[in-house]
Amino acid sequence: MLVPKELDIDARLDAATATVLAEISRTDAKSGVLLTAFSLPLAALVAAVPGKPLPGLSAVLVATGTVGLVAAMLVVLVVVRPRLTGNPRGSFLYWSLCTGEQLLADLDAPTDRAAHIVTLSRIARRKYAGLRLAGDITAVALVALAAALLTALI
Repeated sequence: MLVPKELDIDARLDAATATVLAEISRTDAKSGVLLTAFSLPLAALVAAVPGKPLPGLSAVLVATGTVGLVAAMLVVLVVVRPRLTGNPRGSFLYWSLCTGEQLLADLDAPTDRAAHIVTLSRIARRKYAGLRLAGDITAVALVALAAALLTALI
């Protein structure tokens, strides 16, 4: 059975939209996990370090690691922070500014579906880049904290 080209492209646009929305959802889920994971060593530091004398190098490394963890948490918060600028057609931001008739017209003739997928893809890419940066910062922070532990024990 042959499918008209218009139906074929509609199905592919629907699939692409679903894929990109799933990726955005994955970044939000990963962000929640990362915020929890980052808060554990930070809580341990807050509980263990204040009032304890540390050798100079250890203190610098603990401070560096702590600043790194806080920076990583801030990057993750930027990842999950909603961007409410721009109102591309076909998005809830656009629809929030529409009248009922305008919404129905937009849904009846979605002409910017490909552009909407591109916009969503850019959002997903930006979120993944933020998560990657947060992971890199965390790796450096954990190395600094491990080095602080070693220097305190020596």
